[in-house]
Amino acid sequence: MNNKLLEIVNYKKEYVKRLPRIELKRNKAILDPRKFLLNNPIIAEFKKASPSAGIINDGISLEERVLEYQRSGAGMVSVLTDEKFFGGSFEYLSKASQILSIPTLCKDFIISEIQIDYAYSCGADAVLLIAAILDDKLLHQLVYYAKKLSLNILLEIHTELEYERVKDLSVEMIGVNSRNLDTFQIDKNNAAMIISKVKHDFVVAESGIEDENDLKMFKIAGAKGFLIGTSLMRSKNLADTFTKLYRGLKDVC
Repeated sequence: MNNKLLEIVNYKKEYVKRLPRIELKRNKAILDPRKFLLNNPIIAEFKKASPSAGIINDGISLEERVLEYQRSGAGMVSVLTDEKFFGGSFEYLSKASQILSIPTLCKDFIISEIQIDYAYSCGADAVLLIAAILDDKLLHQLVYYAKKLSLNILLEIHTELEYERVKDLSVEMIGVNSRNLDTFQIDKNNAAMIISKVKHDFVVAESGIEDENDLKMFKIAGAKGFLIGTSLMRSKNLADTFTKLYRGLKDVC
């Protein structure tokens, strides 16, 4: 791990020690994201900041933005719950889950079952697990625990070696990140190459998607879902942005 990723993971190790235990309860059924993404394959992300982009859109209202995502055609909303590095919170996840009729994804650097407990209780329908920060034992443990709670799993990889590690795990979605978490650099061509080699029913392209040309490339490679964050958070006209993105997807048979 590079210094920034190591800093994040080490922070999370201390963070989960301070998280109080909560009662496992929720007031909404768990939705299957794949059913929603089949016709509306964009996963729209709410994040105010990131280590790579800095402050993205700090003054924006979560409620207004995620509802606009839904109206504009998102099939799922990803909510950052990390506060220190991404300006997120579990409160954001809870609010989004309460007001949306489409599924929500808990996006975080998950290293402990207690984070999955919070995701479940805050109404998430899916959790992100990142292969790069989890050894095999912990990865299997967290996959088992999330499935025990009937949560959907988006399992993120960046390299072919990581795919070899995870390919036999039973998860709902495999995410291929264009961002190398060791360098934080984007390589879309590498991601497209890996997507083309992943043998899974539902592959999601993650990070660095800026326009319809990126969507076309990833769809041709085999992606069925597309997680988009920074460009949507910066968009001044989401309806127009979504229209252009979906128009690009329709151009690909």
